[in-house]
Order: sequence, then C-alpha cells, then structure tokens
Amino acid sequence: MKRIWLVNQYAMPPHLESRLRTIKFAQYLTRVGYDVTIFASSIMHNMDINLIEDNSLYVERKYDDLKFVHIKTKKYSNNGIARIIGLIQFPIRLRRISRKFAKPDIIVQTATVPFGNMLYYMAKKYRAKYIVEVLDLWPESLVDLGMVKKSNPFLKFAYWAEKWQYTKAQELVFSMEGGVQYIKDKKWDNEQGGPIDLKKVHYINNGVDLSDFKLYSETYMLDDSDLNNEYFKKVIYIGSIRLANNLKHLIDAAYCLKDYPNIRFLLYGDGDDRSYLEQYCKDNEISNVIFKDKWVEPKFVPCILTKGHVNILNYMQGSFGRYGGSQSKMFQYMASGKPICCNLEMMFCPIKKNNLGIAKDFENDKEYADAILELTNLPTEEYNSLSDRSKIVVSQYDYPYLTNELIKLFN
Repeated sequence: MKRIWLVNQYAMPPHLESRLRTIKFAQYLTRVGYDVTIFASSIMHNMDINLIEDNSLYVERKYDDLKFVHIKTKKYSNNGIARIIGLIQFPIRLRRISRKFAKPDIIVQTATVPFGNMLYYMAKKYRAKYIVEVLDLWPESLVDLGMVKKSNPFLKFAYWAEKWQYTKAQELVFSMEGGVQYIKDKKWDNEQGGPIDLKKVHYINNGVDLSDFKLYSETYMLDDSDLNNEYFKKVIYIGSIRLANNLKHLIDAAYCLKDYPNIRFLLYGDGDDRSYLEQYCKDNEISNVIFKDKWVEPKFVPCILTKGHVNILNYMQGSFGRYGGSQSKMFQYMASGKPICCNLEMMFCPIKKNNLGIAKDFENDKEYADAILELTNLPTEEYNSLSDRSKIVVSQYDYPYLTNELIKLFN
C-alpha cells in the first residue's frame, strides 16, 4: 500500500472546505487503498479560526476517513506581513515534524512559490516521488491583476523560483488547461532551451463530486425567503468578493435591469470589497441586488445553485484567464444544470466550447445585463437542452474520474 502525502497549506476540514480538490483526492485515493495524509495549516483561510490554540507545533485530526495534520502557523486577516510569515512557517515546520510520521512514497504538493520550494528537499530526503500541483499561476496572477508592475525586481526572483520548482517536480500538474502553453510562453521548455520536459506537464482541472452534489441538493435545504421565492428569477453569485472578482461590474449590470421586477441578484460570499459594495448599492438605490450569507456551509451550495435561473462567474477583465480557468464553482454550476454567465472569455473555456451559457468580455454594463436577460428568458426547450448538455459535460470533471487521472502519475 503506497503512502501519499497531500501537502496543501490551505486545505481545510470537510465541514469548512469550499475548495474541494485536496480533500476529494484524499477521499477517493483512500477508497482505492492508498494511505493518505493531508498536511495543512492550523489557520482556516478567510476565517477567524485557528485549530491550535496552545503551544503545540501540530495536531493530528481525523474527519471520517480523512487524516489531517494541521501545522501551527501565524494568524492573519489580509495579505500583509502576517500571511507571509505563515507561508514561511508552514514548510519549515512541516520539514521539522516530518520525521514523526512514516515516510511517504509520493508527495503531492500544492505550489506556494517561493516558500514551499524547500519541500522538494524533503521529498528528496525520503526518496518520494515529487508531484507539484499548480492551482494559481503565481506570480503571473499578480501581474494580471495589476498588483505588481512588470518592472518590479521582485518579479524576476519570483519567476526564477517558480521555474525552479517546476523543474524539480517529477510530474507537474496544472489545474488550468493552458499549462503547457504557459511553459512555452515563458520559454522554459526543452525545445526552447529550457529545463522543463513537456512530457511531464499534465492537466487535471478542479472538479465536483457529482454523487455528493446530488445527495446534498436533495437533502440540505435552506429556509431562505429570497431563494425560495418562485416569483423571482434568481441570478446567483457564490464566491469571494475581492478585487479579482470585480463584482461592481455585475452590480452595475444589475442596475441596468432595475425595471425587471421579477429578476433578483443574490450574492453569497465575503471579502475586502463587500462592505464597500453594500454601501454602493444603498447610495445608488440598487434594490435588485441582495447580499446574502458571508459564508455558506458547502453542503448547502447545491441547494442554492439549483434554485438559481442563471449562475454567475465574475472576474477582473484583461489578461486574467488567458491560460484557462480552474474554478471549482464552475463545475458545481455545471452540475446544477443552470445556464452560466461569465464576464470573461477565458482561453479553453468549457462554457463557450460546450454552449453552456455566455462567456464574453462585455464592452459595457448594458451588454452584460443583456446577456443575463437573454439567459433568464431562454425558451423552455432550449433551457432544458442546455441543462442536459451541462450534466453530460460535467461528468469529465467528476472526482472519481479526476482521481484516476492523478493515479496514472503515481506509476
């Protein structure tokens, strides 16, 4: 029986986790006979929760069949120095405590460049196969969002560290479809004189557990007057409310539909921009936008999505998404069978490729509003056809299938 370590600093227990990738891989790997342990931080990202309140360096927990080791790191509330300290502490402390556990055969590490790079040496020490998962093109995403200028000297180091980790990985897995193209564009591949063999670069997107989705949608219902109001056509957004999500664009599109009394926008989530946007709606009398729960327990997400008429993906426009998307919620949206509207035309976009809604770089708020209106007014036959197509497409993102793709790399 092979022993697998899944190292993801931001992985959380199932009852708190909305980014399901790590715990779902752990669950299905365990079911087929692997001995799996998840190594994660004690700090729950975007939550005021620390699972270690004393001086312990780590704590072992079991959640049903999932084994976790939570490593104590510094508490943080934003992207400041405290979070950076935590990013440094995690790999250092993991290396320190690693000898307390039976050595792994395979380490699957979620990349956290540059701090997580040191875990390569831990894998080398244990002679474990070293697989790196890239769920976020960092530091590329900082440039895409305009948070760092290309002239910033830190970028040169950050890209070097990223390239170094990709080079050391025995298998390199991107959650976005354009990973190979990204390596080529950076000229890091062998054919352009770089150190990376493209044969070791793979694509395994984030997905959805269709079995869980069906069970939860039938079992866990929310007593919510807005969600359950059959008069309204609900346009649903679930996710972070931050700079990268650009929800002001969606809210301004909603304002364009203020004269349609049967359309309501329900926004679930939290982030740095929420309080500002709530006030913005009050100041501009945007009454068809309703801010809902700041956090939704994952088991209730299928209930929300299946009661929507249109589900929204919303991002900062520009170069973001040019290598594809890896949004877990996109596949939950697909599983709901509802049309998807996205304000960004990403490369390798499954929404556009499979005709599951509208994905476009809208030129203005009115065009965005018109797209949402079009989807809310689809004829019944066309709506049902889209729903059926969505449920077929999403099967290739079901976690049992994705786990088998990961297992192929173990061998």
